[in-house]
Amino acid sequence: MDLIISRFKSNERALEILGRAWEILYIEGSSPDVGKRREHFFRLLLEKEFDLKVIPAHSTAKEVDFYIVTKDGKVGYSLKTTEGISTIKLSWDSFPGLGERDILKKAEEYPFEYPIIYVQGDRKKKKIAIYVFESEDIELAKVKCKDFWWIPKTGTNPRGYGISSKGVKFLIDMAKRKGNYVEKKYTPPNVEILKDEYWAKWYSLIKELALKNH
Repeated sequence: MDLIISRFKSNERALEILGRAWEILYIEGSSPDVGKRREHFFRLLLEKEFDLKVIPAHSTAKEVDFYIVTKDGKVGYSLKTTEGISTIKLSWDSFPGLGERDILKKAEEYPFEYPIIYVQGDRKKKKIAIYVFESEDIELAKVKCKDFWWIPKTGTNPRGYGISSKGVKFLIDMAKRKGNYVEKKYTPPNVEILKDEYWAKWYSLIKELALKNH
């Protein structure tokens, strides 16, 4: 079982926090910025709730987002967060002018060196789920799953590639069979009541940081 999944399975409170925070993070609006807010919160949760040492990858790294430091070394992960099940974008706006066939060749060369953590929220069902797609499972899915890749139609912009929603569902099934997932229905916070308090604390935080060493 994956390291992160085992931690969440042993700490249900952390999963409840993640589900409730998922809703609160929408106070500042939805996509595309909410994805970054979810990613930052998830990494901090690993540090604060599990006492894990998390090192963000270099900003230019494409295949890995952060590393977990263990007694045996570093374990790298790619992190994807989504509302519902959607495409995993791997390379975006990288191939202007290329057609679908040429982009597909580029996609086949993508190095899945690190597992993908797929965090899926469902605000309608009030459920949060975490899956880990291991590298070998992704390579197997590329062979076994028809239409594994997502390629934008020719003539659209930007040009890139990713794993299709069909491919994601295939990987979710694989993760479930291996026990590399955890899910929970959470009790939602009353976001409408919390909005004023959220923005007041947000202002106080920004003001405090702005005046540091002043």
